[in-house]
Amino acid sequence: MSKLIILLAILGIMNIIRLTMYMIASDYYEIYRTLKTRKNKNKRAYVPTISVVVPAHNEGVIIRDTLESLQASIYRKDKMEIILVDDGSSDNTATIARNYISKLRRSGEDYFPTRVIRQKNGGKASALNNGIRNYATGKLVMCLDGDSLVDPNMVKNSVAYFRDRYVMAMASNVNIIEDGTVLSLVQRFEYILCGHMKKAQTAMNVEYIIGGIGSVFRRSTIRWVKFYDTNTMTEDIDLSMKIVGRGNKRNKLIFASDAISYTEPVHSLKALIGQRFRWKYGRMQTFLKNRAIFFNTGKEYSKLLTWIMLPFTLVQEFFLFCEPLVIGFLLYTSIRYQNPRTMIFVASIISIYLLLAVWSTEHLSKTEKIRLSVLAPTMYFLVYMLTLVEYLSLVMSVSKLPKLKASIANEFTTWKSPERSGITAQKP
Repeated sequence: MSKLIILLAILGIMNIIRLTMYMIASDYYEIYRTLKTRKNKNKRAYVPTISVVVPAHNEGVIIRDTLESLQASIYRKDKMEIILVDDGSSDNTATIARNYISKLRRSGEDYFPTRVIRQKNGGKASALNNGIRNYATGKLVMCLDGDSLVDPNMVKNSVAYFRDRYVMAMASNVNIIEDGTVLSLVQRFEYILCGHMKKAQTAMNVEYIIGGIGSVFRRSTIRWVKFYDTNTMTEDIDLSMKIVGRGNKRNKLIFASDAISYTEPVHSLKALIGQRFRWKYGRMQTFLKNRAIFFNTGKEYSKLLTWIMLPFTLVQEFFLFCEPLVIGFLLYTSIRYQNPRTMIFVASIISIYLLLAVWSTEHLSKTEKIRLSVLAPTMYFLVYMLTLVEYLSLVMSVSKLPKLKASIANEFTTWKSPERSGITAQKP
């Protein structure tokens, strides 16, 4: 029993240290970004050409909202193009998109050139490759999921980071649009925390995941790594790791806190488990393909990435396996000794971190910060919903580890779109 207590105490201390380091590095990121903005303030406007590629499969419910958000972007009309690649949808995605484009043309107003490409169902990676390889002409390429929206300033803010010629790829600040359910609220808090962690990873130069929602790349970089691979379940992580594999000390993958994008939450626990399994197993596939980066001593790599960040990502999964022990121990001590102070202490620590994260999130209104602050103390208990989801998806992933190497030989050509509610129209 004493050894178990020591182990759990070590795990708890390590997590507190990790969270504290993330919060400190997140603050450093904001200071650095502010200084960088001031430095570039009087420089000539940077307005490179950009192609926005939107892969879509059965997104008829919300594809118009996605296109409308892009058309509302504050950017020069001759510097941006939109390419929607319909990957063999069985619904009216392409028809709705084309009708919307026709309406734009009839309006007589300026709009960003938009085209719809239809292809046989080949998967998201295939759709992205088709759009980028055969139709994109921009110096930069933004990849935007068909169920997502962008803030009007998102494109303008994104391209500014590429003034630095060593920035190869940029992840946007993804926000969950609540649908009034507890599950969507939990996911919103999760994404807020994730944003601060990605700030810290950028500050420490250990970013290795550029997600699919509003990600921006140099088109030359995508060509350099030979486009998206189609043999993993997470094409975005795979592409990011291919870029990292060329060296990350000089070439930068970054997070942009002011490049705001929005997406729907996953609406059911079953669908959320499926999503997280895909993320975990896809990352395992990618790690296997890029295992040479782990503990690499090459001069082109940051040792903080190769010796700490990537290996610790696997250690975190071990921590997750220990989560039932942690929860069980906290409950046992509280009940056995009729002393809830341990639970209250842990809940208080988590609540403090959540409050710090909420109040240091720049794009939230004061009203939203107050509302989320009131809800923050309940999150320690509600977040166990996500813990259960992550745990089950991890168990599913581990059960398939014997087939991991063989799975990379497969082509992942289909995608199952989650249920859409169309709440993107209610973006805050």
